[in-house]
Amino acid sequence: MPHRRLRAFTLLPITWLSACGAASYAADADQEVQQLLAVETQRTLGDRAGWVVQPQLAPAAEPAPVASAAGQDAVPAAPPVAGAAAPVRQFDLRSALATAVSQNREFLARREGLFRSGLSLALTRFQFGPQFQSALSYLLPLSQGGVGSNQANVSLSASQILPTGGSVAVNGGLGATWPFGPDAADASYGSSAGVTLQQPLLRGAGRDIAYESLTQAERDITYQIRDFENFRESFTIQVTQRFFSLTSQKKTLANEDRNYESAVFDRKKAEALQQVGRNSEQEVFRARRREIEAKDQLINARADYDRALDDFKILLGLPTDVVLDIADEEPPYEPVRFEVGSAVAAALHNRLDLITARQQVEDVERALRISENSLLPDLDLTASFGLTGDADRVGDAAPDAWSSQVGLSMEVPLQRKSQRNAYRSALISLEQARRNLRLTEDQLELDIRDAVRRLRSLEERVTLQQGQIEQERGAVTVMEIRYEAGQVDNRDLLEARQALIDAQNALIRLKVEHFVARLNLLKDMGIFFVDDRGMWR
Repeated sequence: MPHRRLRAFTLLPITWLSACGAASYAADADQEVQQLLAVETQRTLGDRAGWVVQPQLAPAAEPAPVASAAGQDAVPAAPPVAGAAAPVRQFDLRSALATAVSQNREFLARREGLFRSGLSLALTRFQFGPQFQSALSYLLPLSQGGVGSNQANVSLSASQILPTGGSVAVNGGLGATWPFGPDAADASYGSSAGVTLQQPLLRGAGRDIAYESLTQAERDITYQIRDFENFRESFTIQVTQRFFSLTSQKKTLANEDRNYESAVFDRKKAEALQQVGRNSEQEVFRARRREIEAKDQLINARADYDRALDDFKILLGLPTDVVLDIADEEPPYEPVRFEVGSAVAAALHNRLDLITARQQVEDVERALRISENSLLPDLDLTASFGLTGDADRVGDAAPDAWSSQVGLSMEVPLQRKSQRNAYRSALISLEQARRNLRLTEDQLELDIRDAVRRLRSLEERVTLQQGQIEQERGAVTVMEIRYEAGQVDNRDLLEARQALIDAQNALIRLKVEHFVARLNLLKDMGIFFVDDRGMWR
């Protein structure tokens, strides 16, 4: 019974400490890694706006006309889903971006991945600091025909990796032995203390070799911070594109709704004119067919919008049964006038992924130096100094007898085939890394030039489409007058109205395409900055 009580009293505090310890460990890890990432992010991106190069503007030839808002009137809110009792949540671009960066599954997963990388770096840094170990032991050795005894030992050691590639270790211990029974007072005590140095002199010597894993871990966290920043920028553009695609679909839906209302009006008018003998049966048939086609287009447009809206909810990280109303926003139309050569130079200087690619070449060069070092023979220096002490009383067991040892050991390199092959492979990897960097730079220059050309092409198409809308609007007006005068049949009027609707829808899509392409160009040049809520600055 006493043993059971003792075990219970022992296990209860251990269990309680374990439960409390798990929570405190998690909180401690969160605090450490958040501070680590804050410092590394500040070091990597903190002054980014100060060192980026801004592209120069090309000389302005003629001011680009602002796209007409024709056919892009405010659209009434989409009708709520039947039976939906939840309140309608209105989203503009800012609120959509803020919701996406806080709830999107992929965004959260990427942020958690960066946090895990911080955990890995924190562990690596810890491993390159002083390492402490301690142990307590209590033994009851028994043997047949012998006298049992008690043995208790306590030890403490510390070790540290040195920048020279070596390591130093310090250790100390105290032990006691006493027999069972009446001779328990006949105890003996022993103590020890010592320090050991191990230092490679050829292979493995030097900070680059010894601290390679720490160096690479710190560079990897820098790369991943840049990669996460690139992802944030791309994610902002993705959400913005989907948002404005929704607004354009909403305006297209309104255009199709007005088109259907016009078709209904034309059909009723054609039927009325037939009753007074001013229309033929064929014209009435055409009007009815146009009404059916307009209704079909409206149904398809509404279905496409509803599907896109549900997809947008998933992108924001919201359930699909949430009732959303997308605010009526238009992407600002700003013609791009960057000088191409300056834009390429800015991109080559600013791009985070290109900076990473250049530094990864440095990583390969460092790996080559390490492979070259591995071809050297092993020549290691070992030195140790220790103290020991024995006595019948604890106070007299202090270590006072010293011993030391110094030695060299050398391996004669008779076989180095694996190291040779690794060195040759490192040479090949370096050449490949340099070629890939040049290819990346060439591809970046091509992408920037193509992006500028594409934007200018879009601006020309916007101008043409604006003029097309004005022409189609004039054609509809003329056809309405001539139709009222009986000079043309309703086929010409119906075709003119449909052409106007098509031109208005095309202009909406062009403006969205131009705005997204402009944001992508700013990102490609490395001058697109996003805040914590996903909005660009």
